[in-house]
Amino acid sequence: MLLRKCSRVRLKRFDIKTLQKYFLLKPTQVILLSFIFMILLGTGLLMLPISTTDAMGLHPIDALFISTSASCVTGLTVVDLKNDLTVFGKIVMLLLIQVGGLGIMTLATLAAHSMGYRFKMRQNLILQESLNQKNQSGLLDLIKCMLKYTFAIEGFFAILLTVHFFPEFGLEAIGYGIFHSVSAFCNAGFDLFGNYDSLCKRNDDNFLLMCIGTLIVLGGIGFTVMADFLHRRSFAKFSLHTKIVVITTAIMIVAGTLPILVVEFYNPHTIGNMNEFEKIVNSCFMSISCRTAGFNSFDLSETGQISQLVMVLLMFIGASPLSTGGGIKCTTFFIIVMSIWAVLRGKNNIVIFGREIPTALRDQSFAIFSMGAIWVIVASIILSIIDGERHELLEVIFETVSGFGTVGMGIGITNEWNYSGKLVLSLTMLVGRVGIMTFMLALIAQKNTAIKYPKENIMIG
Repeated sequence: MLLRKCSRVRLKRFDIKTLQKYFLLKPTQVILLSFIFMILLGTGLLMLPISTTDAMGLHPIDALFISTSASCVTGLTVVDLKNDLTVFGKIVMLLLIQVGGLGIMTLATLAAHSMGYRFKMRQNLILQESLNQKNQSGLLDLIKCMLKYTFAIEGFFAILLTVHFFPEFGLEAIGYGIFHSVSAFCNAGFDLFGNYDSLCKRNDDNFLLMCIGTLIVLGGIGFTVMADFLHRRSFAKFSLHTKIVVITTAIMIVAGTLPILVVEFYNPHTIGNMNEFEKIVNSCFMSISCRTAGFNSFDLSETGQISQLVMVLLMFIGASPLSTGGGIKCTTFFIIVMSIWAVLRGKNNIVIFGREIPTALRDQSFAIFSMGAIWVIVASIILSIIDGERHELLEVIFETVSGFGTVGMGIGITNEWNYSGKLVLSLTMLVGRVGIMTFMLALIAQKNTAIKYPKENIMIG
């Protein structure tokens, strides 16, 4: 009897340990699964007959693709939102964009907190990981600020856009104003103008382009940067993160505007027939949008290869951390550039504004860049094979980077992918939204060891 009792106790303990080992999810896995859950929920809703104008519902693969694109605030679409979706379908898309932009973990946390739920250490770790923070202090305050800034900015520009659209759409302008304000701030790039034209037929509407462009920038700089602007109000008092984001964002906007303006200046299919002011506005708008938003004010398939290459680079870099945008993030790119500059100068450390960048952060930046580049290359190769090389390689790379950077700029071939191609792009959008580092950490087990090995140099370069 005693032996049986002891064996049952050992078995019980073993079962508990086994369950904890195999079923206790890491924070990165919880984040990944939260997006998958949201995508599948959106897929189911878009498959309902009530979601489409033909009362047939979307095909499962098309619904999955559109739901992924909206949840990951990408903007790639195989559906004409204006003509193919009902009001219910448009509302589903709007909610997916809003929740995807803020993050489902953020909204779930605030909802639980408002109902009096007290978070444990592990749940705080998950929240810390989802918000890309180094510590757990002030997480709830940060979430409240995120929601406050989001709804204040979206609400203000929704009113401006509603007034702007009213002469054209009447009372429907309310829906147009809200949808495009949310889509632009969340850097989603979806529009309700129909026929997959985005803003191409409105590229002479400077007010609209400026409003959308401002929303994209505000959504792409990140909530911590907004907080610094509102509370510190001085560049000298800004955190190092904010300084880097502001400088990098400004440089990238200018660095994107100039080549697009020069290359497309006389192109009659893009900006060649516009006046000088409209050319500058459209070039600047495209430089802003192609970093992560996905609105386009002229036909990208008619642009020169240099313009397309510049857009690919901007899309790959993307927005800043803790923003509604994607990409490897501008801070990652900044650290990589400064690391290269330090190596060329024979320096062992990076010092910016009197602050040294930790070595671990440098290693992580290079890892993010390398994993992102590898993912884009492999996905482009797979898509080219699936496509049967019907399209040029630059077009395929453009489409892949657009998905990875959650940009959503189409070059006119999105509707031509078969179901296999849509699945590859859907996975690429998911990876881009949760972050390549978070995605890989969710799949690979981490092991710490105290064992030290002898060092030995190898030849490189």
